[in-house]
Amino acid sequence: MSPRDIVLLVFGILAGACIGSFTNVVIHRLPRPLDEPNEFGDFWETNPWRTVLGGDSACAECGRKLTALDLIPVLSWLALRGRCRDCGSRIPAYHPFVELLVPALGVLAWWQVGWGWRLPLLWLLIPAGVAIAVIDLHTFIVPTRIVWPTFFVTVAAAVVVALVIGEPRYLLNGLFGILCLAGPLFVIWFVLPRGMGFGDVRLVTLLGWCVGFSSGRSYGNAASLSFLTLGAAAVLGLIIGIGALGARGRNAKVPFGPSLLLAGWTVMLMAPRITEALT
Repeated sequence: MSPRDIVLLVFGILAGACIGSFTNVVIHRLPRPLDEPNEFGDFWETNPWRTVLGGDSACAECGRKLTALDLIPVLSWLALRGRCRDCGSRIPAYHPFVELLVPALGVLAWWQVGWGWRLPLLWLLIPAGVAIAVIDLHTFIVPTRIVWPTFFVTVAAAVVVALVIGEPRYLLNGLFGILCLAGPLFVIWFVLPRGMGFGDVRLVTLLGWCVGFSSGRSYGNAASLSFLTLGAAAVLGLIIGIGALGARGRNAKVPFGPSLLLAGWTVMLMAPRITEALT
């Protein structure tokens, strides 16, 4: 590893930790509990972005505004031993986990694909995917306010990448990925609307675009990676579901969003090796 790569790596880790800290803000502020379920049976909605992004960070219990020293990723949580400086209420353990996970996934993506054309979409999906997964685990909703903006940003990024590398055909593979990945889940939702939320269908539209684009030139590879994502997500969901049943009993609910995100991002990460094995 060259000195330039080491400097970029250190800078990337620090930047990733800061992005992880902002991801925590989104996770904390975006969901809003409801007094009674809405027309879709959900007990949560999402706040508008002006509410999420406005105001200073503060303790959820006592309302004390956090200082700059309280906002240092990971280190502040460790120094405070996971508690508010004033009231002593617990700061959720997912805070340092997210602040470590975001840069770790960013480094892993760079380590696997280098500075290649697949890297931008992998990086864009990390903070959005982590936020969606944590919110889904807590509230059982897939926030549209994250999914659609991320979708349009990844579309714009893919267009720029395709033009830079001279491969506009990759964009058609993104559309084909949406068809192969979102199509089956839309059918399942249409037939069994109580068995799957429409938020998962929106999520796989985003994942289908990213997985399809990452497949390269072949429509066959786009289809194969999309179906592999579905299969891997189903297996992950089954494993997590069995674990939840053992830990929480037969009435345990398990969101499907985290399994879809993990499967889709991993398939994108391994796409070069998978497509090479298919050819």
